[in-house]
Order: sequence, then structure tokens, then C-alpha cells
Amino acid sequence: MSNAQFRWILIFSTLLCLAACGGRPVEALSAAEKAMADASLAKTCAPDEYLAAQKLLEKAKSLAEKGEHARAKATAIAAEKLAKKAIVKAQARKDECLNPQAPDAIDAAEFVDESGPGQDAVDALSEGMQIIYFDYNQPTLSDEAKATLDANADWLLDNESVTVTVEGHCDERGSTEYNLALGEKRAQVARKYLLRKGVDKARISLVSYGEERPADYGAGEAAHKRNRRAVFRANE
Repeated sequence: MSNAQFRWILIFSTLLCLAACGGRPVEALSAAEKAMADASLAKTCAPDEYLAAQKLLEKAKSLAEKGEHARAKATAIAAEKLAKKAIVKAQARKDECLNPQAPDAIDAAEFVDESGPGQDAVDALSEGMQIIYFDYNQPTLSDEAKATLDANADWLLDNESVTVTVEGHCDERGSTEYNLALGEKRAQVARKYLLRKGVDKARISLVSYGEERPADYGAGEAAHKRNRRAVFRANE
């Protein structure tokens, strides 16, 4: 083999490696940043979804800086999807959000923290509905979860004017994109069960936060168990 042939083979091999490894996911990051810019209304009218998307975008940028381009791309895509969900929710709540009705009176009880020791205050905003929990890496319902969903369905059927968002959550193990998908499956399973119990589909929306909004910031199994959950938030 001549030196010229060897050089061409070396150059070709290097190009193949670069193509396989990929570079910084500029397009995915730009799309996510554009979605966040378009979601300015969501900062006020869908703050939970907006903040979760913002956190994902920051994580994607951090991964890109570390050279983890494949993970950065997947995380940026997830941030873009969540930002677009925030836009939809914000538009649906725009009138109510930007023109809130003044309350007739202030109820001091509204300012009392009844979430209990160690319980996430966000999870306490589920009105008459209770949280359900999942086994590790599973979207399937336990008997206990089904019993809780039965009670949640009864409450929703008794309160027909209420719409609800089912939030899917995971513990910290697994990649960002995997946990977002798993959180969505958990929310979907919960919604399907409520639909079978007679709750109108139009009253139930879904969102997945993956591992981005833990109820417990601990690292042990007890914390993981609390974070594998679906939360039922009554929409305002």
C-alpha cells in the first residue's frame, strides 16, 4: 500500500468517526431556545411547565459543554416539547391568568401549610384527590393505586366543573429523556383508569416532569419511592 493510499484511508476513517460521534447539537438547542422565547406568556400563565422546560434547557446546554452531545440533543428536544406544552396551557388560561378576579375576602386558612413534615407543598395542591405511587421503572397500577384512583374518580364525578392535570413523575435514576417518557406513561395510565370510571376525557390533561420536580430530594429508596408518583392537580 502506498503512502498516498494510507493517508486517504486515514482521512476517510477520521471523517466516518466524526460523523458517527456527532458534534454540538446546535439545531436542537436553537429550537429549544426559540420555544422558550415563544413561551413568554407561560412564565406567568403556566409557570410550572415553563420552569421545568427552562431547567431542561439549562441541563442540555450543560451536557453540550461537557461534550455529551447525544444526551444534550435528547434533553434539548425534551425541553422544546415541554415548552410547547407550556405555550398551549398558557394560551388556554390566558384570559383567566391576565384578568384574575379579585377575591371577596382573604381566608387565613389558605396561608396555613398543611402539607406535613417532608411532604412536597406542590403535591398538597391536589384538592380532594390523592397521589398514587409506582414501583421502580414501572407505569403499571398497584392495587393500592387503583383504590386511590377509585376515590379520585368519585371526587371528580361529584365535582363536574373541575378539570384536572395529571402530572407524571419519576425518581432521579435514568436519563432525562427516559424519565420524561416514563412519567408520561404513568400519567396516561392514571387517565385511562379515570376514563373507565366515567370521567370525561375533556376534563383531564397530562404533563410529564420526569425527575425534574422531586417531592423528596433524598437519595435513598424511601425518597425514590415518594418521587415515583402521579399527582392530580385541579386546574384553577
